[in-house]
Amino acid sequence: MYSDHSITIPRKMGHKEIASLLEGDLRAVETSIMKNFRSDVAMIPVISGYLTNGGGKRIRPMLVLLTSNLCGYGGGDAGITHSTVVEYIHAATLLHDDVVDSADERRGIPSANAKWGNGYAVLVGDFLFAKSFSLMADASQPEIIRAISAATRYLAEGEILQLIHNGDLELTEQKYFEIIFRKTGALITACCQIGAYLGGVNDEKRRALERFGKNIGMAFQLTDDMLDFTSDRKTLGKPAGQDLVEGHITLPFIHAYKNASPHEREFFKETLKDDESTLRRIDDITGFVEKNGGVEYARRLALRYVEEAKSELEEHFSPGIHLDALKGLAEYVINRAM
Repeated sequence: MYSDHSITIPRKMGHKEIASLLEGDLRAVETSIMKNFRSDVAMIPVISGYLTNGGGKRIRPMLVLLTSNLCGYGGGDAGITHSTVVEYIHAATLLHDDVVDSADERRGIPSANAKWGNGYAVLVGDFLFAKSFSLMADASQPEIIRAISAATRYLAEGEILQLIHNGDLELTEQKYFEIIFRKTGALITACCQIGAYLGGVNDEKRRALERFGKNIGMAFQLTDDMLDFTSDRKTLGKPAGQDLVEGHITLPFIHAYKNASPHEREFFKETLKDDESTLRRIDDITGFVEKNGGVEYARRLALRYVEEAKSELEEHFSPGIHLDALKGLAEYVINRAM
């Protein structure tokens, strides 16, 4: 792994610069990802490879690698193994999400369930969960196993909560934030906990990294939810407005709907009653959310989360290349939409 004196410290780091800093380790992660889903059951490597090669910026492995370096981890296989673990867990949740949502696309290509069917998608997701815990059994500290186990439980709970509130136009902001922490923030938080435990830092620094992870996890999902209203298929890898078509009520819509007139509320209750009417009026819906300030409201909250995340690092860690890279990664999660 790179040390602080191995590269000139820039004032700001973008995703490409961060990837360059971690180039050797990220190559090792890719090798580990490909090696560890080998199986004599042929469909497992086929579907696993299809999903893991379908794009993605490897944000979660980057967080494991950067936080472990920041905390003084001396390098070794544990950083690579745990980067593989979090990416497998993430991939498994994507497979399961697409089945639950009946999604046809993922990152601009047909989803695994659309290509091979729901049964294969669910069971390969189960394999990836099982493989993750098998890898941890050989390489982890008890504290790391507990952190990842908790995050995995939160992921399942978040999916169930989202399903319970599918199509719920009266969903509160409080419940929305509970859902997105469980679905997205918990695993990103665990990535940062892994780095703290591998580096053996004190409790104060570990808790600071936990707060950093939670903050950027929340900002990450808020940004995804904004993009669903403001971006296009090429950027999203799926049709714009897909969240609402699938019944997912997100913060931009919650805020806009709360500030809507009684007439507008009735219109959208009628419009969102089924997928066909939602698809037919999707431009009207996105225009309504923009006009009523939903996107801007979510954008401001995402920015606040990122600023709080960076403050946690600056308060508890000394300046250096890995601190700069983590701050740059925090900014990247929202700059996708700016």
